[in-house]
Amino acid sequence: MIVKTILKTKARGAGVVTISPQASIAEAARLLASHRIGAVIAVTANNAIAGILSERDIVRGLAQSDAACTSAKVADLMTANVQTCHEDDSVALLMKTMTDRRIRHLPVVDGGGRLTGMVTIGDVVKSRLDEMDMEVDNLRNYVSASH
Repeated sequence: MIVKTILKTKARGAGVVTISPQASIAEAARLLASHRIGAVIAVTANNAIAGILSERDIVRGLAQSDAACTSAKVADLMTANVQTCHEDDSVALLMKTMTDRRIRHLPVVDGGGRLTGMVTIGDVVKSRLDEMDMEVDNLRNYVSASH
């Protein structure tokens, strides 16, 4: 299975929630809560990826200085060096990347670096479970047909 297949099966499709790096952390937290998501992509005025902000980033900011965090900007807490993937990447590659880098969200970009979607660890787990279910069904059908 590849990323493109995962994006087609997502409830939100390939849509990605974005925010300005200059938005407040409070605004980002409201956005995360209202969309029931764990991370938001910070994009520049021309829609280039500037960073990614997760719930964990906000928690770390609060732990370091709760007063400063509430007035901070997304750019202050986001990860600027964003790991991305492409629509033709395999689920196996995503699992390796997410495990090795200890991340739960991978923005999907096209050949020109344009943001086209987001894949989460939950999406990857669901795709693997779906694959395993299909394999089990195929084996059951094979065994029952050979008897």
